Amino acid sequence: MSKILRLVILCGSLCFFIAPHQTAFSADISDAVVKVFVTANPVDFSKPWQTLGSQASTGSGGVIAGNRIVTNAHVVADHTFIQVRKQSSPKKYTARLLAIGHDCDLALLTVDDPEFFSDLQPLSLGGLPQLQDSVLVIGFPLGGDKLSITKGVVSRIEIIPYAQSGKRLLGVQIDAAINPGNSGGPVVQDGKLVGVAMQAIANSQNIGFMIPTNVITHFLKDVDDGEYDGFPFLGIEYDNSENPALQKFYRIPKKNEGVVISRALPFSPVDQVLKEGDVLMEIDGVKIEADATIQFRSNERLDFSYLVTEKQIGEIAELLVLREGNILKVPVTFTDFKGLVPPPNSYSKPPYYIYGGLVFTVLSMDLLQTWGKNWWETAPLGYLDYAFGKARLNYPRKKEIVVLLNILPDDLSVGYFDVNHEVIKNVNGNEFVSFSDFVSLLENETGEFIRFETDFGQKIIIATDKIQDITKEILMRNNIPAQSGSGSLN
Repeated sequence: MSKILRLVILCGSLCFFIAPHQTAFSADISDAVVKVFVTANPVDFSKPWQTLGSQASTGSGGVIAGNRIVTNAHVVADHTFIQVRKQSSPKKYTARLLAIGHDCDLALLTVDDPEFFSDLQPLSLGGLPQLQDSVLVIGFPLGGDKLSITKGVVSRIEIIPYAQSGKRLLGVQIDAAINPGNSGGPVVQDGKLVGVAMQAIANSQNIGFMIPTNVITHFLKDVDDGEYDGFPFLGIEYDNSENPALQKFYRIPKKNEGVVISRALPFSPVDQVLKEGDVLMEIDGVKIEADATIQFRSNERLDFSYLVTEKQIGEIAELLVLREGNILKVPVTFTDFKGLVPPPNSYSKPPYYIYGGLVFTVLSMDLLQTWGKNWWETAPLGYLDYAFGKARLNYPRKKEIVVLLNILPDDLSVGYFDVNHEVIKNVNGNEFVSFSDFVSLLENETGEFIRFETDFGQKIIIATDKIQDITKEILMRNNIPAQSGSGSLN
């Protein structure tokens, strides 16, 4: 049902009953829900020259206009081969990836064989459901091979972190069962696609989340030009302005309120545009309240970041800012900004460089997650220091953090074999901004020795004589195919 509404009017012996609106499944759209078969071979971020090996999995998807299939990014991530199958057919068709957005956990597939789409009615997009609306989750969860349909009720609509990327976007909580294999499947209301099944809370009773059409339409509009740019991020640290003394200190008018900027992050869209002590009061004319929320629909509120994620990369927003008692209108162009430690699935392949057996790469959430499910408890302290603090503030204004993963033993590095998982601060006293800058320092070094200094002040000194020949021998002994990998971003 779309809204639970029962009104009983008793008049004598007569009873008038207004029934709730029912959300029914039509067999006409059953073939628009497909099972997705994926073979993947993800990169091993702890040994970035190799992969983890072939893995098979399944998910679900929904056919939309333009002979396209929408599913989750995590269903087809790191794929080497994809097939899809309709409910009414035993045949699997080879599919190919059109676009993928890890930040919003969405992907588009197509099938080149026109037979697949013949006599198939694609799903049309609906709107954002209301609270207490009923929806249907359709897909192919594990435990069987047939189409599964479960009914759920919309219980919450808010900004949530997406598990695939950590990106905070609009999400809808429903109480329908979402199990492995449901991922990517359509969520339907009145025969229209209103969401894509995404994730569930482990060890919970039917608490699942879907990606709403607001996010889906943003993704589809983004990929119209053949490239995916992603969802923007403003790039500020801020505090709410609920405290009366704080409001008085910053001279905030009671009718405006807003949030107080504590820092604009380096390389973000507002870097050197906003500054500490600025009060962000509006975005494109929409008022930000003291608790950092905005009015959304008639009786709902959302975190103000919703106004940012509604924009496309390259679009401009007008900010209303209070600065030292003066109100300013500040235009901001949104850029592709990810922060100092890239979020999960930013790299399809990480860059790496091996120098005399010392293995270097960049610090990323993908690397941190190689320490397992509870990586925040087991990953190296130096790495975690950046993940939870230094990376957010980025006072050194770096674009990437270079780390020493480990040292492949050789006479050259005797005495350093137990040194690993260090953050590299400089090379021979020279600072660097990015991984490519770091590699250039190594390749252009002509001195007798090279000195690496870590964040904790440790110094690793090795001789440079015949360093390339020694490196080649180390690579051969360890069956490593290449000294370096340039890496590639998703």
